[in-house]
Amino acid sequence: MFKWLFHRQKQPQVSVESTPTKSADAAGSTLATQWEEVPNYLEVDPANELAASLIAAAVTADSAPDAKLVLKHLYVENPEAKRVGLIASAIAAGDGHGHYVVKSIKKKVD
Repeated sequence: MFKWLFHRQKQPQVSVESTPTKSADAAGSTLATQWEEVPNYLEVDPANELAASLIAAAVTADSAPDAKLVLKHLYVENPEAKRVGLIASAIAAGDGHGHYVVKSIKKKVD
């Protein structure tokens, strides 16, 4: 009665060729080539930016008058990142239902 259960015939195995799939690293590398991060601040040469250098020197001189000031790095705000942040905050204010945090800004590379 249970002969069919215990004495099954083996079916011939058919080889199935797998199709090549894209790996996650390959997809990530193409994504990285299509988008680049927009920095919040841009580094400038302190010798070329006299106004920013004077402001930094004035702030430092007020807090530590006996200190020697040497500017190694000077950063100014990126106008592109500022504009995108203002647009994002205006959209978020119009929604009014949540708390939004902009962690990074990316632009598409042509």
